[in-house]
Amino acid sequence: MSDRTGVVYDLGYAPHMGERLGRRGAIKAIVKDGVRRVLGLRRKARKKVFPWILFGIATIPAVVFVGAAFLLSDFAPDIDSPFGGHAEYFTISGTMLMLLVAVAAPELLIPDREEGVLAVYSSRPLGPLDYLGAKFAALALVAGGFLFVPQIGMYLGFAALDDRGFASALIGNGDDLLNIVLGSIVYLLAYGAPGALIATFAKKKGPATGVYVFVMFVATPIAGAVSQAAEFTGARYGALLALAEHPIRVTNWIFGRTSIDLSTADAGFEPWAPLAVIIGIAVVSGFVTIRRYRSLL
Repeated sequence: MSDRTGVVYDLGYAPHMGERLGRRGAIKAIVKDGVRRVLGLRRKARKKVFPWILFGIATIPAVVFVGAAFLLSDFAPDIDSPFGGHAEYFTISGTMLMLLVAVAAPELLIPDREEGVLAVYSSRPLGPLDYLGAKFAALALVAGGFLFVPQIGMYLGFAALDDRGFASALIGNGDDLLNIVLGSIVYLLAYGAPGALIATFAKKKGPATGVYVFVMFVATPIAGAVSQAAEFTGARYGALLALAEHPIRVTNWIFGRTSIDLSTADAGFEPWAPLAVIIGIAVVSGFVTIRRYRSLL
């Protein structure tokens, strides 16, 4: 019987000696990574261009508007603003958010499936709700910047220009602050939920973005045109498919503004109808997405 000599190879493995953060730490790591992905942080320069240009377009008009009100004594914010008030400005930041979601939702969900990273997540103390909640939290944080930052800038700017004084104006206009929060939530659900649903089933980022752009930018005017075709029975219900318009209608309702040239208004629907569509799509998207990821994680 011959002697056999074994060889031991030192692969340099060292066990983790630091603090074990557990489930909460894993969720925070996913949120942090998601924000970096969406904003292109610590990534190639070309990944940063698109989101930061959109953020600039969403924010700079509000800064210029408030600055003009400070510098020009005859500038009346409610009259001379080319953007209107808070409700009208949501249409600017909301459009930028819609473009962001078209790219961000696929970027957050698809690469993990495409690159097989979900197997790593499943070996951690994470469930589907933890994973998806962290991904949506990352999107919500970035979306909050697009929606909340310019609105808060306008809110503070209006208060500083108010004859009642800054502190009194902040308190007196407190309803506007609540409405800004509600409007931001409406836009996030209206544009984020469809993006997440599409990205849940798409295999590649490019097609997912294309489908989202079609649904929001192409299908919306088609639905509006169909709702105006009075010769068709029930044609007005086509207005409920104008998904991109629904948060505009609901936000105008929140701020007490009259909606003009919006499909659901022209079709005779009350504001609660587009709100119901937004909530319904968000609930269905959440249910389907969670069920899908329970089979993957």
